[in-house]
Amino acid sequence: MKKLYTSFLLLIVALSYGQSVVITTVADGTLYMAGCNSTSGQNIHPRFVELYVSGTVNLFGYRLELDPNGTADNGTWSNNYVFLSGTYTDEFVYIVNVPYIQGQPTPTQVDIFLEMYPNLNTDNIIFSSYGPNFNGNDAVRIAQYQGTGQNATLIGVIDQFGNPNDVASSNSYNFAWAFADGYAKRINGTPANGGNFVNSTFTYSGNDALDNLDCAAFKAAVNIGTYNTTASAKDFDTIAGLKMYPNPLSGKTLYISSDTGMEKTVSVYDVLGKQVLRGKTNNETLNVAALTAGVYIVKITEAGKTATRKLIVK
Repeated sequence: MKKLYTSFLLLIVALSYGQSVVITTVADGTLYMAGCNSTSGQNIHPRFVELYVSGTVNLFGYRLELDPNGTADNGTWSNNYVFLSGTYTDEFVYIVNVPYIQGQPTPTQVDIFLEMYPNLNTDNIIFSSYGPNFNGNDAVRIAQYQGTGQNATLIGVIDQFGNPNDVASSNSYNFAWAFADGYAKRINGTPANGGNFVNSTFTYSGNDALDNLDCAAFKAAVNIGTYNTTASAKDFDTIAGLKMYPNPLSGKTLYISSDTGMEKTVSVYDVLGKQVLRGKTNNETLNVAALTAGVYIVKITEAGKTATRKLIVK
């Protein structure tokens, strides 16, 4: 059983850090019209999202989606999305907004991004008028779908930046992630969150950090391609003071506590690796009435930190 548990722990590591897509940088700024060689008498708003593809992932069926203005837009993900494609291995991909003027793309926006980051492989850049056309308080996410067009079915959310429920209007900038003319960068080693955004997994520039810069200053401020992750079993035991009891369990309630007392996301897997339960703690408790007798692996996530425990249910 110990060998099985160890093997499954490594499987959890692979799932979280191995083959995944992580949002690593989100940037929304303003360049004054004489700030770059490519400008043409108008202020430019460079907006882009940097992704890191961990392992080898075919992005067919993946989308970058935008939720503008949070609850002001009923908290729903809009039709502003970008289809992703291509197969990538341990590399960065950039989705860059290119607005349309009178039905035509503005080449200036393309030229400026390439002027700021000339060493990027253009095969790793997606220029799109649909997204990420955001202001700093718009949430974005990576989602995977099955099928195409209107009949596509959401399989799941891979990663998300921002929480639409934090934003009451288009002028709401009351949370660290909701910035105006700024940027956010993922903390190294924090994996994709499955749609459960945690503020502390990013660092933030604050408002106006990218306001009226030139190309050189923008590039210096937003240093791209810096995220890295090194997964190991010790990364999965980083929640201070974590306790899970009773174990063995014979009732319907599992208690999970830590030094912070924060809400935790809990996923429970059987010994074959199938997820059989997922939920959030409520007052440090989790209802596990759906579990039958057996041995399980419990993955616990709190503020971007993850731990695993073996659970025996009688």
